[in-house]
Amino acid sequence: MFSARDIEIIKDDSFVRTVEFHPELPSTNDLALQRAASDNLHTPLLVLTDFQTAGRGRGENQWWSAPGALTFSLVIDATKYEPTGKFDPRLSVTTALALQDALSEYVPPGQIQLKWPNDVYLGSHKVAGILLERSSTCPNRLVVGVGINVNNALTAAPDEIRRRATSLHDTSGTHYPLCEMLRTVLRQIAHRYQSMAADTLQLAAEWWESCLLRTHFVSITSGRRTISGICNGIDDHGALLIQNDSGIHKLLSGVVQDVQ
Repeated sequence: MFSARDIEIIKDDSFVRTVEFHPELPSTNDLALQRAASDNLHTPLLVLTDFQTAGRGRGENQWWSAPGALTFSLVIDATKYEPTGKFDPRLSVTTALALQDALSEYVPPGQIQLKWPNDVYLGSHKVAGILLERSSTCPNRLVVGVGINVNNALTAAPDEIRRRATSLHDTSGTHYPLCEMLRTVLRQIAHRYQSMAADTLQLAAEWWESCLLRTHFVSITSGRRTISGICNGIDDHGALLIQNDSGIHKLLSGVVQDVQ
């Protein structure tokens, strides 16, 4: 549970300019998208809740949550990272790297892995997800939604989710201070985004070290086509590299359908 003091600490000790806290929300991304339409909004805006009841994932997926999870959305000025005004896949993978940096401060080295484009795994189970959405009324603003399973137990989750997901608490038995963890996550996001704006990221090399899919045979659906082959990590633009008999395919977006 976040206290009024916690909110003040986050305001004073992070790169966000505005914090909007609600004890309970259907979706932090939905509210952040509403706020992104405001002409007078000061970004970055943090929308934070103790409990999200109707979180969303990519496509038609839902993000199951329970009290003790860390769920928030950031509204950022996309022009700082997308100077051409076009979608930049580096934002997804850069955010995932930031979450890896943050969570690695709380778990033993080497346990956090990344599944392209924006899922974070603890061992073989998903522990965090990211959802990027653009405001339809103000396309220069981007919403970055983050859900991290921290202190929430997954015992009440549907069977399918229990099979593929975990939480930090379920894995370690430790109770983590959410305010401290949020400050760590925001610090790492700010650092990674600054590096992206300065064009000093080494995405391909850093992603390769923690790539959950590397050297696996995978099938990826991107638009109307499905590409299958060996995953060679990503390039410095955030594109997934799939090698098969016809060569190397670069995918800027897509859904992982199968991993062998």
